[in-house]
Amino acid sequence: MSSEWASSISDVLALARLQRDGRAWLVVAQSAALAADPTAAFTAAAGRGRMLLWQAGEWLLGIGTAHEVTANGPGRQVTMASAVAELRAKCVVAGDVAVHLPCLMHAQAFADRPAGGAWGDLPGSRVVLPRRLLGRHVDGRSWIITAVAVRAGDSADSVQAALAAEPPIVSLVPAQPWPAVSDESFTTLVDDAAALIRDGAMRKVVLARAVDVVVGAGRAVESLLVPLREAGGADSTVYAVDLPDGACFVGATPELLFAGEGRSVRVMALAGSTRRGTDVADDTARTEALCVSTKERKEHQLVVEHMTKVLRPRCRPFTIPLSPHSRVMPRIVHLETLIDVELETPDHLELLGALHPTPAVCGLPTATALNYLTRREHLPRGLYAGVLGWATADRCRFSVALRGGIIRGQQARLFAGAGIVETSDPAAELAETEAKLDLMRGILA
Repeated sequence: MSSEWASSISDVLALARLQRDGRAWLVVAQSAALAADPTAAFTAAAGRGRMLLWQAGEWLLGIGTAHEVTANGPGRQVTMASAVAELRAKCVVAGDVAVHLPCLMHAQAFADRPAGGAWGDLPGSRVVLPRRLLGRHVDGRSWIITAVAVRAGDSADSVQAALAAEPPIVSLVPAQPWPAVSDESFTTLVDDAAALIRDGAMRKVVLARAVDVVVGAGRAVESLLVPLREAGGADSTVYAVDLPDGACFVGATPELLFAGEGRSVRVMALAGSTRRGTDVADDTARTEALCVSTKERKEHQLVVEHMTKVLRPRCRPFTIPLSPHSRVMPRIVHLETLIDVELETPDHLELLGALHPTPAVCGLPTATALNYLTRREHLPRGLYAGVLGWATADRCRFSVALRGGIIRGQQARLFAGAGIVETSDPAAELAETEAKLDLMRGILA
């Protein structure tokens, strides 16, 4: 880094001296020429701790960690919000790019405690200030953002050297054999859940299952990104998150939880699905049947009701579409409702804690469904059905991590789920999970 950063370095050193722990962070943004396809950048960062989010024509790739915050337990969102606010207050931002900084990467597991199983000690919530963040906007504008921790006693030369250095290779925890997946029949579990719903114990529960498959020769994680984008469709978000033992959680999710800019927020309800047809006529018939299906419409409406209940006290008056529309994807069709709102207080992290987990991935009532899943599902979900995203002080985008799996060498553990209501047919629910697993199976074969 040249002397043009001298004033910024002086500022961050002064800020560090004001802190009780004598520490602050310098975040520097520079324009760059980055490709529309992030595969090469993702490959070049192998071993350094990566998190990629690729949606339509834009992507973000976090590499390494300048600082991270983790939290577990029911109060994880409060802990994270407080820590994030403190971190932002300790950042000095410099550079020649008009981007909102600092930008933090979020990885929130489905459950609020360490996942265990194939996920190891993955925390319930993790927020990272990336050591290096590469980003490309849909219009082609690109940037590289570098963040380094600065101590009160550091010299200007040492700070410049840290900015110029590559993120270090990450030390991995020893890889452990994956515990076997539950041998309980999925259809039996669906039968049990549907019976409880008919008895009034729950209104809905989303059951997930995992399958282990062998990864085809030459199918390294880096080679999956473009096929995932093609198979998932233009509106899906391709994600890849390195795990502590060297494995990678990768997939292409169709579900946006919400995206926000200031007070304006778009929330997505995505529930109810059917497999695509074998020809145009079959495809049309399946889509029409989905849109009028009592079971699928009810499953979808429960998600909309939950989101409405969460949003009403936090937002200015808003309207909800009278009925969902079909979201046609390459392999599957979903029912989708988009809700646009204006927040009374633009607190995106508080909204994240209130919305997740939605009935699209958990159930209703939420606490009852979570209790049932803990007792009966026997599946550490980890980041599957959790939230991956990014946030600045006034912007964010959070996606629900679906249609993916853990890849470790020639092993893969894939995840899929289905929403259960009182009229659910076990064979049909199993078939729905198979349709959702097809995306990753096809790519890995």
